[in-house]
Amino acid sequence: MTVVIRRHKGTPMIAAAALSNFLGSAVSLPLGLGIGAVSSADLGVLAMFGACQVGLGLTLFTVGSRLLPSAQASLIATLETPLMPFWVWLAFAEVPSLRAVIGGALVMGAVVADIVLGQRAQPAPAER
Repeated sequence: MTVVIRRHKGTPMIAAAALSNFLGSAVSLPLGLGIGAVSSADLGVLAMFGACQVGLGLTLFTVGSRLLPSAQASLIATLETPLMPFWVWLAFAEVPSLRAVIGGALVMGAVVADIVLGQRAQPAPAER
C-alpha cells in the first residue's frame, strides 16, 4: 500500500483508503456472530475506535506516506503495535506487562535509531 501511494502521488488515495475500510467491514460483518450482544456503551467505544484509530489513522498515514520514502513510512507504521499498550494504559489504566513494555521499547528504539541514523547518512543539500 505504501509503495502504491508513493508511486501514484497524483492520485487521490484517501477515497481508496476509505473504500478499503468499508470493504473490510463488509467482509468482517458475517464473522461478528455476537454483535447483537454489544451494549450501547461498548458500541460507542467501538465507533470511536473505528473513527479515530482506523479512520483518522489511515487517513493521516495515507497523506503522510506521500512525503516519506516507502521503507521509512512502513517502518514508522510498525510503531502502531508497540504503542497500543501505551494507549490502553492511558485510556483505561490497564497496566501493560513487563514483556510488552520491553518489546515495545525495542521496536520503538529501532525505529528511532533508523530515523536518526538515516538523517545523518543523507548528504547535506548543496548551497547556491
